This record gives sequence, structure tokens and C-alpha cells, in this order.
Amino acid sequence: MVITVTLNPAVDKTLTIDNFTLGSVNRVSSIRHDIGGKGINVSKVLKNFGIDSICTGFLGGVWEKYFQDELKARGISSKFIKIKESTRTNVKVVDNVNKVYTDINEAGPFIDSIELDEFIKTFESICSKGDIVVLSGGSSPSIPTDIYARLIKIAKLKGAATILDAEGKLLEAGLKEKPDIIKPNIHELSKLMNLQDESEDTIINVSKKLIEDGIEKILVSLGEKGAIYVTKDKVYKCEGLKVPVKSTVGAGDSMVAALVYCVINGLNDVDTLKFANASGAAAVSLEGTEACTISQVEQLINKVDVKLY
Repeated sequence: MVITVTLNPAVDKTLTIDNFTLGSVNRVSSIRHDIGGKGINVSKVLKNFGIDSICTGFLGGVWEKYFQDELKARGISSKFIKIKESTRTNVKVVDNVNKVYTDINEAGPFIDSIELDEFIKTFESICSKGDIVVLSGGSSPSIPTDIYARLIKIAKLKGAATILDAEGKLLEAGLKEKPDIIKPNIHELSKLMNLQDESEDTIINVSKKLIEDGIEKILVSLGEKGAIYVTKDKVYKCEGLKVPVKSTVGAGDSMVAALVYCVINGLNDVDTLKFANASGAAAVSLEGTEACTISQVEQLINKVDVKLY
């Protein structure tokens, strides 16, 4: 089973505003609502890839039923902890004229100690040997920064594999428990390792250091410049694909879903990078946090050129 953890879900409200101007009255040409949060986004993509998963995390307030109904309609199982405060709303402003994409994200609800303990017990109860656990995204300020480390430790004791996609202190603490795979973007990796430059050589060198410290594989997303995939034995690089960009939200989550797909289907490292890069490109060509499909990814795979570094 695949378990996705979303500690701070959000309703993503995407506003399309051409020629968006700060300090001025702006007219919205279209609006859409999507259930979001990085783990939920991964589950949405996995469903389109033909892989079932179960979502867990925290939900509450006016948006709780909306999330549950939407997940049920998509055929995605869930076991969220009900909280007293309300799940957050994030606003995404898409300016297609100037090709500018702005995110306005709320911090998230307060999670008390009882709710947190209930979540950890629930996670432990659904996690078992052979599972793949995806730990994605941020958390509300009330949750301890070692939460991913605690969950990775539980998962490993249960015999599950772990994929971590986080940033800042959550990523730093999580690495102490040696997740199997991590997927930082270049900015997250740069902050984590305090990089003075973001050249390919520097990225590869620090990734190798993390591999030596116990991480199995590292996929570094470079945005429009492609991705670098570092394993214990080899380093692979691919350039970004040229696709029409409608939203940059969810591209990284699609790449994480691709990693899960490739692990389950036993794809080799080259094909894994191809599939992951194509998944990220397919995601940015869709509006809002709409999940890419397997057919959309397959249309792009042959365009990905992977080179051994």
C-alpha cells in the first residue's frame, strides 16, 4: 500500500488574472478550487497512474467535508484526523499574459497535542511492511519540526520504504532518520546544504555526500532546467521539456508520484528519471493543481534525453 502524509492540507483557490497589478483593482477571468496539500496531490496523480493510496493528516472546519467528498469521488481512500480549527485556503494567482505565477499560502491551523498524538497512533496503525510512505510538504507552526523524523522512524521499524519531499527544518530533521529517497528542488537543497553556488557540479557533490550519509537516492528538480538523479553508483541528468505553462503548482508532487510508480513497477534509473521529468512537465501544462494522467506523461517520455553524468 502507498500512504501519503499531508500535515497541512489546503483548498487551492486559483485565480486567473491577466496583467495582474499590485496596488490596483484586478479582474478575475476564471476561478477554480482544488483540494491540495502535497501528499494529497501525490495521491491524485497516483490514482491517475492506476495506483491506489491512502491519505492521512489533519482536516477540520468548513472544508473538511469538501475534502472528504472530493477524495471519495476520486476513489481515494483517506484516514484523516479531525481537528478543531479549520483547514487553510491557499490562493494562486495566474497571469498568463506576463507568465507570472503567484502563491499566497496561509500558515495553517493550530494542531494540539491530543490531535497530534492521535495522528501518530493512526499512522502507526496503517503502516506495515512493504508499504511506501510519502511524506510531503510543510506543516502548521504548531507541529514539532521533528515530525517527519518520527514518522520515518516508525515506518522503517514497520518495514516500509519512505520518500521525503520537504524543506527547511522539516527536511533537515527528517534526514536524520535516513529516508530511502528524497526529492528536493534546487532551492531547498541549496538552503539545506548552505550552497554558495548552484552549479551542476556542486549539486552533484552535495547529493553524493547525502548518499554517503545513508540516503538511497536523490532526485533534484531544477524547474525548467530539468532534473538530476543521484544514486549510490551513478548520476543522471536531463534537460527540462518545453511545454506551455499554465500552473507551476503540483509539478514536484507529480515527480514524487512518478518515483512511487517507478518503484512499484521496477523501472531502472534511466527510465525513472524520464518518467519523473515527463510527469513534472505534464503537470505544469495543466490548470490549478489538476493531476496529470499516465497518457499525458507517456506522450512526453520519449522527448526526455537522459545523460550519464
